[in-house]
Amino acid sequence: MSKYKWGRKLLNILCTVGNHFEGTKKPKQSALANRVSRIELIKIKKKARAWANLPLALVVVIAGSIVSTAGAIFPENIKVGRQPDGSVLVNTGQFITPAGKQIEFNGRPVAVTLSPDGKTAAFLNGVGSSEGKFIVVVDLSTTKLKQEFNPTNGGASFNGITYSKDGRKLFASDASGKLVIANVAADGTLSLDTSVSLPDNKSYPGGLALSEDGQTLYIALNGKNSLGVFSLASRQLVNEIPVGNAPHAVLVAGRKAYVSNQGGRKAVSGDFTNDSYGTPIVADRDTGGSITGTVSVVDLDTQTKVQDITVGLQPTGLMRYDKYLFVANTHSDSVSVIDTKTNQVVQTIEVKPFGGDVPAGSMPNSLAMLGNRLFVSLGTANAIAVFNWKGVNQSTLLRGLVPTGWYPGALAVDRDRKQLVVANVKGVGSLGPDITTTIAGVSKTGRSTYAYLGSTSLIPDPNPQDLPYYSAQVRQNNSLLKDRISNKPGSPDAPPRAIPRRIGDPSLIKHVVYIIKENRTYDQVFADDTRGNGDTNLLLFGETVTPNLHALVKQFPLLDNFYDSGVLSADGHQWSVQGIAPDYIEKAFGNFFRSYPFNGGDSLAYVPTGFLWDNALKYKKSVRVYGEYANQFTLADGTTGQLGNWIDWYKDALILEGKQTGNLHLPIGTYQTKSDVPSLDRLLVRNFPNYTNQIPDIYRAQIFLKEFAQAPKDSCGLADLTIMALNTDHTSGTSVNYPTPRAQVADNDLAVGRIVDAISHSPCWKESAIFIVEDDSQNGVDHVDGHRTEALVISPYAKHSVVDSTYYTQVDMRRTIEQILGLPPTNQMTLIATPMYNAFTDTPDFTPFNAVPNQIALDELNPGSTTAMSKVQRAWLEASTKMFNKQGLVPDEQDENLLNRAIWYSTRGFNKPYPGDKKVLLPEEVAQIKPGK
Repeated sequence: MSKYKWGRKLLNILCTVGNHFEGTKKPKQSALANRVSRIELIKIKKKARAWANLPLALVVVIAGSIVSTAGAIFPENIKVGRQPDGSVLVNTGQFITPAGKQIEFNGRPVAVTLSPDGKTAAFLNGVGSSEGKFIVVVDLSTTKLKQEFNPTNGGASFNGITYSKDGRKLFASDASGKLVIANVAADGTLSLDTSVSLPDNKSYPGGLALSEDGQTLYIALNGKNSLGVFSLASRQLVNEIPVGNAPHAVLVAGRKAYVSNQGGRKAVSGDFTNDSYGTPIVADRDTGGSITGTVSVVDLDTQTKVQDITVGLQPTGLMRYDKYLFVANTHSDSVSVIDTKTNQVVQTIEVKPFGGDVPAGSMPNSLAMLGNRLFVSLGTANAIAVFNWKGVNQSTLLRGLVPTGWYPGALAVDRDRKQLVVANVKGVGSLGPDITTTIAGVSKTGRSTYAYLGSTSLIPDPNPQDLPYYSAQVRQNNSLLKDRISNKPGSPDAPPRAIPRRIGDPSLIKHVVYIIKENRTYDQVFADDTRGNGDTNLLLFGETVTPNLHALVKQFPLLDNFYDSGVLSADGHQWSVQGIAPDYIEKAFGNFFRSYPFNGGDSLAYVPTGFLWDNALKYKKSVRVYGEYANQFTLADGTTGQLGNWIDWYKDALILEGKQTGNLHLPIGTYQTKSDVPSLDRLLVRNFPNYTNQIPDIYRAQIFLKEFAQAPKDSCGLADLTIMALNTDHTSGTSVNYPTPRAQVADNDLAVGRIVDAISHSPCWKESAIFIVEDDSQNGVDHVDGHRTEALVISPYAKHSVVDSTYYTQVDMRRTIEQILGLPPTNQMTLIATPMYNAFTDTPDFTPFNAVPNQIALDELNPGSTTAMSKVQRAWLEASTKMFNKQGLVPDEQDENLLNRAIWYSTRGFNKPYPGDKKVLLPEEVAQIKPGK
């Protein structure tokens, strides 16, 4: 059954009735809702008022039962973006229907503060350096944008913005290690006073708090595990006080400061630890993720830490109410309440917005209090949880949920207007300015993952009678109103199907291969397949470059409405293997200062619900992993040595294939792949390289094929779950000594073709499914949405020779893998995902796939500098080579504006402007381009 056979009738009615706050814009109503009689509206309004005094669980059952029978239907081929009823469908399978007044702006707002006079709200905009809008100021009276302000060339940090006591200055944290001090004019607009570089450029400043006399600013120095003491008189950092690991937020209460330590306590002898930015984090022995959370208490008179208070995992937001300090424990789905008189945790509030049977992952990250109601922003649920708080000696009850924009990350209270001010980190998704160009006289529009459109929701204080239908709306937005059969426990006696209807029902598929590639949009690869929804003007790597991918989507389904859930590799690989992106990453887009954990290497990037392989191992499935999420490829002694160049590895691949004779430049096994995630490290195929563009994918394919061929005759050599990284379709731009972009994509294509060919001609084939997805689609544009990407399902049980335009996401693919293997969802995002039922059939076609030879020479190298080159081509060669001067070991560390144009020019010609540009640009000109413009 389609995930969109939802009853929106009641919710449209309830929004009509409920959004009656002063100044609240009512959402656009569907035609169905507009046909409802006034009598019916009155009846439901009376019911809603009656529900106000009922327990939330009962209210949700009542509201849910009515909503689920209403009968409005969304088509299965719905596309990401704004919908006719005013909602927004995002690329995680969720709808956005925020309450209150919405103000949208380019960027990702991660923190908010209100001016002392209550007239303005200032937002720290997490991609300030790339979008040119470091700080956004909103006029709370007019509900209009007042200013978009870019004080420095740095990037806004993950947290840290506050006004001075008199409101004449605004302080903000710059991720590059600076404190920004801005002047505040009488009308609330900003101008730069100064930008102060903090010592040694490794501080990564975060949360800010003023002393009670307003003369000192306390700064969470996240990179140095300390609390900075900044004198506003001398404009200098005068002291650093050691606290816990990775301090996030600061709150001053009298002569004490409280600091939330996202990385928990310091390690002691006997602890198992894992690294995060050079700090040993006390970690889980399997997942490698942090397992402690603390709040440090600092005596401001003695300038020393006097106590660490144990709270939940990854504590972030802090809020004081009376003598109590509230702490948002982002990875524990809880709130700790600390008595500041005794510095003891006196209450722990469980944040279970959808009930105790729903797995963790709501990501509580900010707090506010209005009256006796505690408001908690829930990042992944796109909602605010409302609790009745009557003191630590009484139960704190969840009274309801209020819908927000996408990923609420910070809250503030506007007491003058009795409203909440919400910073929605992802707002409405990548619906910012299009990239528009004219090709052959025709205007063409494409979207990029970088067209961030964040927002603020100004939400009037919700009345009790509004909460029942707000709560029902949130549940519907998260696909949780339906009692979906796919989430029910199965039975081994059920008839086997390709994709089981219930978790634990038998599957016709026993072996899953999950291949993760790099960075291509649908239009870049498949726009030339006229059966699907493509725009050939955005095509870069069509059938000539990718003959195997094109042959595969002709034999198996062409998926032309599939979306990656992330933006770039740092979050894309989290969605691929964790099924969720942690708050730690969602708020790091201003700089990714601590790490860029596309392949792990950072304990704080790992969620406690674990990885896909952890789930498989828990349910006794065999797993092998080839390169994915491995952060080390080193010699046996751990050193990097001399890896060699691309030609060396290409020749090795030909030798392994039998097309050349001679000795390998390095014997197989000289370099070993390893991971800091213990459970993964035990599963890795050591000889299979991790991410590096220095090694062609056909070499990786030969390593796999060599091992696969060693299986005994008539037996399957696959594990229950195989995870593999094939990355060279990322390309290396126009860098010298690397293949051209089209040659690297062709290399990736041939590797895929050979692997599928081998599996489909083996005994495994009759019980196998191969899933292929890009980790993200950032290196290009697409005419539907920047997240629409190349994805394939390959199996005897995949529907053959069809176009499947069902809306699917990266998390849906992971959920399909889990459904096949009988693995329950591990977090809220995988729970709400829908298995890809429409792509499969229970009637198999066992025809194998025959790989297609490459049509582009794989050793087609980018030319070196010659006098015959044009000025433009030479400039791009030099710029691209400089970008990849670290042997291409880290994806996306290159400026996306530069790399995307280098790929475009190399493929389409150095005389064809990149989409959105009026002319062919030199690299130095691109540095002035604002993404999304």
